[in-house]
Amino acid sequence: MNTMIKIKSSSNGLRIIMDEECSVEDLETALRQKLIDGRKFFGNAKMALSFEGKELTEEEQDRFCDIITECTDINIICLVDLSKAADSFQHCIRIVAEEYKQNDVCLIRNSVINQDFIDSEKDIIVLGDVHPGCTIISKKSIFIFGGLYGEAYAGGKSSEDSKQMILAMEMAPEELRIGPLCYQPAKKPRWGIKPKLLPQIAYASNDKINIEPYTKELLKRITE
Repeated sequence: MNTMIKIKSSSNGLRIIMDEECSVEDLETALRQKLIDGRKFFGNAKMALSFEGKELTEEEQDRFCDIITECTDINIICLVDLSKAADSFQHCIRIVAEEYKQNDVCLIRNSVINQDFIDSEKDIIVLGDVHPGCTIISKKSIFIFGGLYGEAYAGGKSSEDSKQMILAMEMAPEELRIGPLCYQPAKKPRWGIKPKLLPQIAYASNDKINIEPYTKELLKRITE
């Protein structure tokens, strides 16, 4: 059972490395035992979490998260998809850096907190989080290099304004609008306020707002 699953931790992250050949049920049992044995070692730290070695469905990931919160005092702050996050993040940085060089943008060099309200006719770039209770409004697009947990509105109220987009490293808005279209956020997971740590884009298509993981192909399709 010891070889079924390995746990590697750092100051702010926890990697759950699983044997691909083992069943999910056996892995759950092995994880539970390892966590119980090492409960004092993990303490009550806030950690990002990644699952490696075996593909898991969202339901299976939720069950593993439940086991971790049940058997330890760890506070899971996000899930990290290591197979995609690094490449996507670096490409996002390059795209926004190019945007910044070519256009006059509104650059926010810190997190938006304390119910702040930011309104600009330019593209907005936030180098931090947008906290709950805060609002970001842009006549163009919004790029958030952190988590979107407040409200974000891109574009104006005409159908032409629905060509704008909202990009965030973590997408969990209280409210989101692109042009005249509104997005109703899904219920947040009970084990934390943050979803998978993977850049996502909100964009308008077929009279509704879609939110999808960031890819070069998706960006090309949106901007063409």
